[in-house]
Amino acid sequence: MLHESPLMVEMDVDHWRNMQGLLLDSAKAKRRIILIHENGEIQKFVHTQRAEIVRNVTRVDQPAQVAEEVYRANADSTDFVMVLERDSVDRYFGEIQDAWKATEDLDEYVHNMYAKLADYPEGIATYPGSPGVNLGLQWRVGASFDAVQAGVQRFVTPETTVVFGVFVEDTLWASLVLEFDADRRITVVTTADTMVLSGSGGWKAAAKELVDWAEQKYVPCSLGLFMDRTSAREFLASRDKLGALQAIANRGKLLIDPLPAALAQVMSES
Repeated sequence: MLHESPLMVEMDVDHWRNMQGLLLDSAKAKRRIILIHENGEIQKFVHTQRAEIVRNVTRVDQPAQVAEEVYRANADSTDFVMVLERDSVDRYFGEIQDAWKATEDLDEYVHNMYAKLADYPEGIATYPGSPGVNLGLQWRVGASFDAVQAGVQRFVTPETTVVFGVFVEDTLWASLVLEFDADRRITVVTTADTMVLSGSGGWKAAAKELVDWAEQKYVPCSLGLFMDRTSAREFLASRDKLGALQAIANRGKLLIDPLPAALAQVMSES
């Protein structure tokens, strides 16, 4: 879905940062205890914020159990514990690097990279939650990777753009513009150009202006999704996307324009 070499251009720094805050959950922002060992012998035992650690283990024989024990002893100062065995980590990254293909979609590669963590339970363990949930950049979309791909196939027309806008009152706070090719692969990732958009006339008028700009700059827009910041967080967190959209619409905080026929039909049936 994400082309192997997408063009990322003309980003508005504030919009991009705000959209990342909505969509991504980074392990770097979490309070972590990292325990590194070699064949059970502890080599490193640190807290990422230099907090004091209750060191209630002296050796690692069962990584998952150790991760849980260390977390429970330090739960007040820690979001999760990571236990790594050096040789296992080296083998994991070697396998991931060898698996890379120049023509592979970036999202497919990253998805497989996180899924592969489950193949190293004795070498890469976290608690609470699995390494695939805790490590790296995680999407806050309330949907599986397969569900997102299926949604794109169903609701996005090939060779069109999709525009997302998030408002605080009448001000466009975050935006995302994605251009899809004939195979529904994302070839352009950008945001609104706030230097040329007036953003006047209320949030719905600003949304229309954003769509018009995207169509002039790139290709016709097949889906425009706009809502306020509170509603965006609600929508992303919900597992029932259609139900969330209906609830937001009932509050008068939703605009879908353009509205794909397939999506209009699904919403009318829900």
